[in-house]
Amino acid sequence: MYRILVMISPRQTIGAALRSARLAKTMSQQALAAAVGISRTTLIQIEKGKDAQMSSVEMTAQALGVEFGILSESAEMGRRRKARSEHQTKLAASREKHLKIAVQFALGGLQAAQLKTDALRMVQLWKDKQLCSPVYIERWQNILDAEPAQIAQNLLAMEEDTWGPALRQNTPFAVSMP
Repeated sequence: MYRILVMISPRQTIGAALRSARLAKTMSQQALAAAVGISRTTLIQIEKGKDAQMSSVEMTAQALGVEFGILSESAEMGRRRKARSEHQTKLAASREKHLKIAVQFALGGLQAAQLKTDALRMVQLWKDKQLCSPVYIERWQNILDAEPAQIAQNLLAMEEDTWGPALRQNTPFAVSMP
């Protein structure tokens, strides 16, 4: 079992944290260097925070039973992580909405017929006004060119299609989404 290598302050180097972990285990530099397969001089360099091969630093941490990583991130990385998370949330919501529409098509009836009519009207508008890529138009026409039960199957098949997320993002059901 590994424990996380925690640095006391941002100024503390990975080497200093590794040294603390070594001392906590009452291990000599010579014993740790031998366990890692590096020279004692290399271990001293690591502990002083001097240039060392990352593989040697990682093997030293592993020999001590610790893991290390980046505990803080830049503001830019935080924004990027947040944007990715928000994007994944939007994709999941869009997928759920399309699954609900697939259920409505599977149930058939007047509501399914109206959904199909409205979607086909939107696709035709895209085509007439050149509001959308011909690829999207063709793909949506292929999905909608069927009976309601088959449209439900086509919508479900979007889960396996690499175009699925893009098609759900540019959907003719935007107005009628539940």
